[in-house]
Amino acid sequence: MLIDWVKFLPALLLLLTPISLFHGKRVRYRGVDQSWDGYWKRAMALGLHSIDVLRAAVGAWWLAESFKVSPGAAGLLRYTPLAAQFGVLCLATIVQTMVCKERDSANAPFAFVAGLAIGYLPPLTSAFALVIAFVVAFGARLAPIFFPFLSAAIVGLGVLLNGKKLLYALISVACAIALPWLLCLLFPRTLVVSYWHKRTAALPDRR
Repeated sequence: MLIDWVKFLPALLLLLTPISLFHGKRVRYRGVDQSWDGYWKRAMALGLHSIDVLRAAVGAWWLAESFKVSPGAAGLLRYTPLAAQFGVLCLATIVQTMVCKERDSANAPFAFVAGLAIGYLPPLTSAFALVIAFVVAFGARLAPIFFPFLSAAIVGLGVLLNGKKLLYALISVACAIALPWLLCLLFPRTLVVSYWHKRTAALPDRR
């Protein structure tokens, strides 16, 4: 296995840094199973979500480009780059999900997994899969199913559009994307999304 360290090390930095480390005092959390009327704009106003998409996309792209099969590799050795990428993708999603400042909660890394799909997969596959997952999950008002639906859509559309030549890569990223949903089933925690808390003016003291 050949490793391009110039790409691999920055990819690790981008993918394995928990976004919650940058949540300041103005960031609040809301469960994905709660009503979001009046909160969508606050979530969109939190620029860290946009940063999450970008850094996950760049990190996943660098990760995909940083491993090559060694010349003359045979048997299982041909799959070592894919196995290494699979491990990093899964670890990255676990870190983004489980490192949360809210007690008994886990981050719902919608933006991060969207970035992984965009950076790691062919453009048409990631685009169609994301549209399907968003429409199904948010149309049904069951946000947590975004993760398993996106995983299933990635594998199904990936095989349909690219054949079986990318099957193992599709399965790798699909497993990583399903982890937030699976982790909250195994370790009961509330999936939460961060949003920007508006500072309200203090009411005058009328005493």
